[in-house]
Amino acid sequence: MRTDRGRLRLCLLTLLTAACLPSGARAQNPCSPAAPQTGEPLAAQAVELRDDREVALEIDARSPGASWARKGSEAAALVVTVDGAYSQDVLLWAGEESYVYRVMLGRLSKGRHKVALALDEARSAEGARRAEVKSLRVIPQPAPDSPERQEHAFALAHAPFLYARANTIDHFTDIPLLMYYEVLREGADTVFRYTVVFTNEDGGTQTAALFARWGRGTDIEWVNEVRVRGGKIVAETFQGVQHETKNFQGQRTGGEHPLYAVASDNNNFSDLACSAVRFAPLPVGARLEAATRESMMDNFPATYRAMTEELQREGRISDTPSDINTVADPREYLYVEAASEQEGAAVAFDVKLRGIEGVFKSDLGEPRLRIERSGYYRTAIRLPKGTTHGDVESITARCHPHPATASGGTCRRLRLVRVLTLGSDFEPSLLAHDAQPEATLKAGETKLFPLPPSRL
Repeated sequence: MRTDRGRLRLCLLTLLTAACLPSGARAQNPCSPAAPQTGEPLAAQAVELRDDREVALEIDARSPGASWARKGSEAAALVVTVDGAYSQDVLLWAGEESYVYRVMLGRLSKGRHKVALALDEARSAEGARRAEVKSLRVIPQPAPDSPERQEHAFALAHAPFLYARANTIDHFTDIPLLMYYEVLREGADTVFRYTVVFTNEDGGTQTAALFARWGRGTDIEWVNEVRVRGGKIVAETFQGVQHETKNFQGQRTGGEHPLYAVASDNNNFSDLACSAVRFAPLPVGARLEAATRESMMDNFPATYRAMTEELQREGRISDTPSDINTVADPREYLYVEAASEQEGAAVAFDVKLRGIEGVFKSDLGEPRLRIERSGYYRTAIRLPKGTTHGDVESITARCHPHPATASGGTCRRLRLVRVLTLGSDFEPSLLAHDAQPEATLKAGETKLFPLPPSRL
């Protein structure tokens, strides 16, 4: 892309080889894909802009007969065009249920534009080649009139657009569900960090380990950061393959939106690669100074549903989990969010139920499933079917030596932040608990957090 040599090297070295090749009538150059051949638009809207402006799109749509949980009927694919040119794809992963999908169109020039949606049968699952658009709303972003809105406008204007990983195209796996941004203060600098929640990851951490160490089955990855000093961008970096932080040297689209491609099975990125499918989720602002990344999923419960349905379709959910890549239904877990500073230590949690002997362990008795990172974190503990909030008697934090050491270590400033379950509709439901002072535990020590029945 930057050079033929660089493009060829990347095609040989990454999983995007297929995406770097022409795709016949669909597009001669996947990095500048032409709009695919489709029938009449399902919906269209014209918009008149008085000046150049960032524009978002809100699509209320459903795919009759589709289910993200069912192989061969996963989703219908819509293609978005602006003035007849390809913008992006939208997979209707919510299936038969009407759902509002929000995406970015980028910066459009002053004047009249036509935005259209069409069904792309070739990109749709065989059993999901129908789509209904309830409404289509083009949303020009307002001019910022306060410092907070200026930051939001900057964040939208520099949000990344993502090329799909080549081995996910037409396989309905590892798609971006949600993008959010954080505004971080680092001395004289302001840093805009963008993060994506993917349905799952085809490589990297095993499913049971994801639940034990992260409290989820999705894959949450930071994409890129834009560093601003004195009103000017002084650095742009991104998370490259093997989690290497690299300087952005790629291309842009729709104004200042950087183009990245998902370039590994654990959803790291490249600024050189491309593919025939592009996504541009509309980012939402996040404040995570005192919360986990997983807490963003609580605000968008449909992410839990898509996560669960993809795990189900891939055979990773079982009533009797038997290996590191198998879990129970995520609605059977208690999710514990806590914070501490690990110094040569790791932490795990036990849950005690009223009237039942023994405890249920987040680490399943395996040291490798404990949490050794510091800060805010989440874990998930499977409970018996039918467990209610009132059945939970207590949560106990256990401090252990780091898995790489035989002894020692300290878990400092340990505190319980929130406890929740998922309802049948995947809506999070919080369990009340008494606030307690921070605790410092040495390896081998525990901290009990009782949950009084009168507060449940």
